Amino acid sequence: TMKEKEDKLPYVMHYCQNYWLGKWFLGKYRLDSDFLSCEKPLLLEPPKDIGKQYDFFIKPGGNPYGKKEKLSKSYVKREQFMICQMIARLNDAATWYKSQTCEEGTANLEKSFIFHHSLDPDNNEGGEKKAKW
Repeated sequence: TMKEKEDKLPYVMHYCQNYWLGKWFLGKYRLDSDFLSCEKPLLLEPPKDIGKQYDFFIKPGGNPYGKKEKLSKSYVKREQFMICQMIARLNDAATWYKSQTCEEGTANLEKSFIFHHSLDPDNNEGGEKKAKW
């Protein structure tokens, strides 16, 4: 059952580093300081099978930008889990926060923010997006 599967998941995740797979990325110092504002969109959630799509990552601030760096199968599995779970949990928290603090009808709940200008690994125009602190 779904409950049995959920019971096997960790109860705590330590968000201590960056996670990346393909151009999917999550880094706590890359989230804009206004991430919880009413106007800011939520994070775009990746497909659950991203681990089958990518065996590399492209850093948002890589040098040179667009360089594909290979990942082992064990890293792919870990990165897939953390990216999917952390983005979903951050969106859950932001949705709750906005429901408590934004005027009715003003919360932007669109799941559209990404850390690159494009998720296409072959389109590297625009470089990285800079966080606003």
